[in-house]
Amino acid sequence: MFHHAEMSANLSSCLANGPLSPVSAPSEALQRLIDRKLLTPLFQPIIALDGGRIVGYEALIRGPEDSDLHSPAQLFDAARCSQQLAALEYACREVACEAFVAQALPGKLFLNMSPLSFTDRHYREGVTREILTRVGLDPERVVFELTERQPLDEFVSLRAATDHFRHQGFAVALDDLGAGYAGLRVWSELNPDYVKIDRHFISDIDADPVKREFVRAMLDIANRLGNRVIAEGIEREEELRTLAALGVEYVQGYLLLRPCSHPPKQMVGLEGLVGFRPRLHDTFTFRQRVGDIVQYAEAVEPTVSTLSVVERFRADQQLTCLPVVEEGRPLGMVSRSELLNIFSHRYSYELHAGKPIATFICKRTIRVDVDCELKLAGQMVTEDPLQNLSVDLLVEREGRYAGVVRVGRLLRCITEEKMRLARHSNPLTQLPGNVPLYEWIDQLLLDARPFTVAYCDINQFKPFNDAFGYGLGDDVILMLGTLLVKHAHEALDFVGHVGGDDFVVVFRSDDWRIRCQRILAQFIEDAADLMPPEQRDYWSHDRTGQRQRFGPLTLSIGCVTPDPVHCRTHHQVAQLLAEAKHSAKAQGGNSLFESRRRQPT
Repeated sequence: MFHHAEMSANLSSCLANGPLSPVSAPSEALQRLIDRKLLTPLFQPIIALDGGRIVGYEALIRGPEDSDLHSPAQLFDAARCSQQLAALEYACREVACEAFVAQALPGKLFLNMSPLSFTDRHYREGVTREILTRVGLDPERVVFELTERQPLDEFVSLRAATDHFRHQGFAVALDDLGAGYAGLRVWSELNPDYVKIDRHFISDIDADPVKREFVRAMLDIANRLGNRVIAEGIEREEELRTLAALGVEYVQGYLLLRPCSHPPKQMVGLEGLVGFRPRLHDTFTFRQRVGDIVQYAEAVEPTVSTLSVVERFRADQQLTCLPVVEEGRPLGMVSRSELLNIFSHRYSYELHAGKPIATFICKRTIRVDVDCELKLAGQMVTEDPLQNLSVDLLVEREGRYAGVVRVGRLLRCITEEKMRLARHSNPLTQLPGNVPLYEWIDQLLLDARPFTVAYCDINQFKPFNDAFGYGLGDDVILMLGTLLVKHAHEALDFVGHVGGDDFVVVFRSDDWRIRCQRILAQFIEDAADLMPPEQRDYWSHDRTGQRQRFGPLTLSIGCVTPDPVHCRTHHQVAQLLAEAKHSAKAQGGNSLFESRRRQPT
């Protein structure tokens, strides 16, 4: 959350209360604090659910510990009431940027910005750019978070300001979506790069179907607009699990890490949290979702007597659990083994027979949406050591009861899918082959998500293979596969091996050009390391059978960014990619070619 989000007063209340108090006034203490940069930056990581990679840090600010201005609420109230907000924000940015660079933190830096600072008398353009130049931080690594805790009426000027930031290379985020004023209008007017869902919708989302529907709608809108979604304020594992099932991409909160002055550069121990997933191309599948294997089971109302459910379990030995549903809303599951165990004790009938069955709903009921991937649903089952494996998963569609999924069937389907993926993996590199690649591209097109495809091909590989044999040739292929996986974004990008020395990388990471340049540079070094210096120039036969001299191996990368509106299938993307590959190889040497064509002819 923003440090601005912690403010409790607004400017009008400051002015309406008469003379300003010593804390809220533009006192010498506040001025000295700003002038001397007596501010402490704290950082809280923003983490990708896929892979657990840190994608950035939100900077939060504290004043001196022995001061009345230590808390963000007092600090920013005082600055806002005295028209010092812009000056304070500049000081905050400076100390945050300096600490971020000094610690060499990875990813993006999310900096707070109040729209009210645009009207502050100390506001002036170019200050942030000067700070970044001085500390050596690229503007493309900076995201301005805009709080909407105050009324936002000047949409024209606000949009002009954010457009100016984007023109300079900054990204824009909208904070606390749904918590403040005119949230949907601000979203539509600014179309930010990131939207952060307010803590109100995250708190206890696992137990609140209304909140799940709101978040699902936000995700749908963001997906269609091309915005990245960050769920902030996560404090419980059940909240994280639910957000993962809904398809949230980035998360932030106390459950993961509290703000601190020296945060880690990578997260460890996340494997124990249900919801985090390994690399996409390691377990990739879009083929099956929970809705494909859901079964309808007759539910019971929460008010029915517990005794009637006990009798039903005893009459049907195959019945392992029952869903509890109230007016179409799924509440949870009742376990046969747990309930019969309770009624096996003395006096249990006298104590519990007349109670409503809602009293005995399993506390660890797993709830998933019909669109949840089977792999994630399986992780929810197997990664929770306290989970009762005899209890079915409760499935919902848009917050309404849709049925159940038997745990045994779920695990069988996952095993079958793993075997299918193994059949379509390259035996040398173990990377996904053509079929998973096609499915991945088709799903991205269906979701209208932006992506860039890179075809990587080793130049003159056949003459090299003929001259030195398949053993060294396989070493080169393995080297390239390892290199591509190393430089691909572990949470966003997909690396496929389509045969021979041909690889395809599907980039969803924004900095794909930089990644390609790094791949090209390291390929030259790694290929040279595989060869003795005296053999880096060699004689072999070209494709026409002519004997000639060849130099060190080089790599060609042809890239294309398909337009999802005009490219509907992977076949059309393959057509564009083939042209980009040929153009890259025509350039010769170690080269990158970026096609301007985005749709097939």
